[in-house]
This record gives sequence, C-alpha cells and structure tokens, in this order.
Amino acid sequence: MVFLMDCEMRKNKVIGEIFLERGLVSQEQISAIANKKSNHLFGQKAVELGLISEEDLVDILSEIYRIEIINLEFLYIKEETLKLLKTETAVECCAVAFFEEQHSVKIAISDPGNIIAIDKIRSQIKNRDVKFFIAKESEILRFLEIMKSDNKLIESNPMMLLNKILFKASEQKASDIHFEPMENIVRVRFRIDGILKSFQIIEKEAWTRIQSRLKLIANLDITENRRPQSGHTRIHLAGKTIDLRISTHPGIFGENFVIRIFDLSSGIKSLAELNFDYDDFCWLKKAISHPNGIFLIIGPTGSGKTTTLYSLLQSLNSSNLNIMTLEDPVEYQIEGIRQLDIQEEGIVTFADGIRSILRQDPDIILIGEIRDEATAAMAVRASLTGRLVIATLHAATPFEGIRRLQDFKLKLSDFIPSLIGIFSQRLIRYKKGDGYEGRFPISEYVFFSESLKNKILVGDLGFELDKTFRTSAQNAIDKNLTDIQEIKRVLGHENF
Repeated sequence: MVFLMDCEMRKNKVIGEIFLERGLVSQEQISAIANKKSNHLFGQKAVELGLISEEDLVDILSEIYRIEIINLEFLYIKEETLKLLKTETAVECCAVAFFEEQHSVKIAISDPGNIIAIDKIRSQIKNRDVKFFIAKESEILRFLEIMKSDNKLIESNPMMLLNKILFKASEQKASDIHFEPMENIVRVRFRIDGILKSFQIIEKEAWTRIQSRLKLIANLDITENRRPQSGHTRIHLAGKTIDLRISTHPGIFGENFVIRIFDLSSGIKSLAELNFDYDDFCWLKKAISHPNGIFLIIGPTGSGKTTTLYSLLQSLNSSNLNIMTLEDPVEYQIEGIRQLDIQEEGIVTFADGIRSILRQDPDIILIGEIRDEATAAMAVRASLTGRLVIATLHAATPFEGIRRLQDFKLKLSDFIPSLIGIFSQRLIRYKKGDGYEGRFPISEYVFFSESLKNKILVGDLGFELDKTFRTSAQNAIDKNLTDIQEIKRVLGHENF
C-alpha cells in the first residue's frame, strides 16, 4: 500500500511538472489542485477546478503512459461488447470495453496508471489479449450510466441510438441519412450508391432528444423549428474523421433532418482513381491546363462534382503556383493550398471572398459554388484578369449552365470570352451479378474554342457537345460496366 501511495505521489509530481512546463497552470494553482478534497486523482481534480481541459489531461496522460487516445463521443458499442466487463468492475475502474474480436478486446480507461484496475480487468477477460486506450472520463461515465440503468438495451438510449445510426451509415458508405418524422414514428433512411434505403424506425420520444443533439453539434438554434436551418460539424467515428452537413426543414409532423456524410479519412482521390473514361480523363486534363479563364463543373447534388473538383485541384497543386479556394465549408484540406472557409473567416458572401482573394495575387481560384449574381460577376472578373477559375454550378447540362449564368444577369459577351469549358457528370452504379455495387462517372461536356465562342456571341446557341451523356452511357453499356435499367434510372427514360 505504501508503495502504491508513493507511486501515485510521483505520478502527480510528473503531471504537475508537465502542467507547469506547458503554461497550463501556475505554481499556486498546483497547490490548490493538491489541496482540493476529491475522490478524483490529481489530473481530474485540475479539470474539476476548471484549470485545464479534459483534452489537455488526456493528451498528457497519453504521452506519459504511451497509450493511444480513443474518442468515445460518437462511438457505437455493441451490447455484448459492453457487457464483457461486469458493471461493478467497469464503474470501479472507470473503464469500458468498446471493441472485440475473436482473440482480442479493446478497453477505454480514464487512468492508464491505475495498475490495480488494469490487473483486475485483465483477470476478468480471460484467454484474450487486452489492449488499453485512454479516453475522457466524461465519455466513459456516459457508457457506465447505460450499464447501470437496469440492463436496458443500448438502443433504448437515444444518444447511443444516434451513435449506432451514424456508425452504420459510415460502415455502409451512405452519402446521406434522412430522419423523416411521421404521425407516430420517425423513419430513418440511408442513401447508398444514390438509392434511398430504409434503415430503422425510431420512437418520437427518442427522436426529441436526438434532434436536439444534432442541432447542438451543428451549432443550430435548438429553439427554432419553424424555418430551415443548416450547419456542419466534424466528428471522429470508428477511427475515421467524418464531416457531417446537417440541414433541417419543417414538416407537418415535425422537422425533417438530412445529414450529408463526408469521410475525410479516405483523403482526396487522384483524377485517375475516379474511374473516368480515358477520353474524359484527357479532356479534363486539357481543360485545366489553361493559365486563365473559367472552367465550370455542373450537375445536381450527389453527382460527384465536388469530388472531381478536389481531384482537379490536387493535380494542379504546385510550389510554383498560388492556389486559393473559397468554400462553404472547406471539405478536404490540401497541403500547400490556401483554403478559406466563408463561415470561419467571417466573410459574408462568396463575392466578398473573391474580392479579398484577388488582393492575394492568386494564380488559380476555386469557388465552391456560384450561387448568385454577385458571385458570378466576380468569378468572371477574376478569370478576365489572368487567373484560372474553377467553380461548380447547379445546372443539368452545359446548355443549362450557360442559361444559368444568363439568369445571373450576365450577358453572353460578359462571360463567353473567358469560358474554357463546361463539364457535367452523373454517377452510375456498376452492374454486379444480380445487383449493383459501387459507382463510376459518366459525363457530357463542351470545350469553347475561339470559333465556338464567336458563334455563340452572334446568338447561335445551337452548338454540339464534344461528348453527350447518351454516348458516355452507351460506352459503359458496351463495356458491360452497367445496364440500360441503371442508365434510365439516372438519366430518365426520355433521355436514353
């Protein structure tokens, strides 16, 4: 016992010294921590006093004990895994089992220096390797409360139910989660490979807490339910960094929620990895080789245009170029490129952001989306001053892309001279046996040569595309990549 007390005192001294070295506390505050009456250990007492954050404490303990950190906030733990530790053991050791395989178990613990707790856990989980991780005590306590609540199923806890839904959506590579309130229940559906599929029904009582949680993490007004709202948050889920775009819309039975999911851990795919047809790949490379002008990528939501946009940007990235982006929000961070998030930078509009960027002497500008007249006018202005501007635009076809710019009060003579090309794409599911699996892009596009520009400027908009969706789709069918039913689902029966 004396030995353990001595070890604890030495550990507290080490932690206190690190607090001082990092400027987290003063010498007087170290004394205050030591004198605080609490059942908690030194580091946790510092958190209770508000002198350091839980994140700081976990980082320091991780360094001292050379133990990995696990974020439990959005973690979904299977019920059978959670029960690997007896409730009394989990509470006593402030630990929780969060993952198991045939020969191993992973345990989250708040104090990795508690040798007695670690030995007790190892003795309880026999015949399997046990790997320990450090987690915030507050996150572990949330799971301990579930374990103590009359052995109810984890799914009966609304917050764990939300974690399960997020986990399963990520696991199944869903692009969107739909929460759809009905009269007595809420339907949950996932969009996977472009198709909405039912996942689960949840009770209205649980939904009340879930929607409040979603609003909180997305910084939405929790009291507002009569008007649409949108926000985003970044979370760590099952070892992945996930960006969630959360939007709400009022309905007769309550607010509808849609969560768009971006798996940031997978990184940015190269243009070659996007599985474009070789001709499309070469056309894109040619389009972005121009030193100035404006290049548009168009298509509806979910058509993959943002993925293509980032791949193009990655291929252009060079130490010889000043590349800047204006996004709402920044989805993927690219080293060497200066990316501006409208919300974080306090920029009111895209147009204001472009004005600011132009003062930074950019060679290439990426605009997340042209949404209004001012942004359209500034994008064209930037392209006319010797910059390459790449932007997305909500339009179905290149012809509609031109009309959309005209809707923004731009004359043909304003933007046609600087227009490099318009590229439109859709995502088609691969045919796999009796079903479908994964997706690849088909496209249609036009390059604006000088002769075509002159033709359009005299009012002749009856030009031909370099490639059409019909041609692109037929090529895919001829290569047995997909079938006509899938093509008609995406393009419509009247278009094929």
